[in-house]
Amino acid sequence: MFLYCGIACRRKSFWCYRLLSTYVTKTRYLFELKEDDDACKKAQQTGAFYLFHRLAPLLQTSAHRYLAPRHSLLELEGLLGKFGQDAQRIEDSVLIGCSEQHEAWFALDLGLDSSSSTSASLQKSEMEAELKGSFIELRKALFHLNVKDASLLFTAQALLHWHHTHQFCSRSGQPTRKNMAGSKRVCPSNNIIYYPQVKVWKRLSGGKLQKRWDWRWKVCSTLHPSTGPFLIAHS
Repeated sequence: MFLYCGIACRRKSFWCYRLLSTYVTKTRYLFELKEDDDACKKAQQTGAFYLFHRLAPLLQTSAHRYLAPRHSLLELEGLLGKFGQDAQRIEDSVLIGCSEQHEAWFALDLGLDSSSSTSASLQKSEMEAELKGSFIELRKALFHLNVKDASLLFTAQALLHWHHTHQFCSRSGQPTRKNMAGSKRVCPSNNIIYYPQVKVWKRLSGGKLQKRWDWRWKVCSTLHPSTGPFLIAHS
C-alpha cells in the first residue's frame, strides 16, 4: 500500500513539474516575441493567423458549430496578392498566444484602416467567397464556439480594437507606431510608450463567473522600463 502511494505521489509530482515547466517555457517564449521584433517576425513564418473584418472573426460552419480557421503566412500572402494588397499589411497583425509547441498565433483585421498602412480595407463579400466562410459578430457566435477559440477570438478582438482606436499619441497628436507583436505603441516624437491594459471583472450573483476585457491607455515613461501592462482581478 505504501509502495503504491509512493509511486502515485511521484507520478503526480512528475506531471505537476512537467505542467509547470511547460507553462514557464511558453511564458518566456511569448515574452521574447513581445519584446523582440525580429523574433516575432521569424515566428510569423511558421505561425497561424486568425482573420477579422471590422472586428468580426472569420468563421466556418461544421456540424452546427462554428470553427475559427487558421491561415499560414504563405496563404495570407497569396490572399493579399489576389486582392491587390501589399504583403506589408501583415505587420498590422497582433500576437494573441502560442501553442505548447511554440506555434505563434496572430490576429489580423483586413477590414480596418491603419495609419501605418496605405492599403484600403478589403470587401467583406469578396473575402467570404474566397475564404469559404463568414465574418460573424462574435457575441452572436459565442455559444457555438469551443472555449479555446472563444477565448482567443475575444482577446484578439479587444487588442485589434485597442490598436485601431489609439493610433495617435494623446499628448503630441502624432501617429504612434505598433511594435511587431502589438504589445505596445510608441510615439516617435516624445518616446512615450502606450500599453494595452486589461482588467478582469468576475463573480456575479449566484456564484457565476464572468470576464470582461477592458483595454485602455497606459502611459509609461522610457525612464522606467519596468512599468508595463498588468492584470487586475476583482472578486
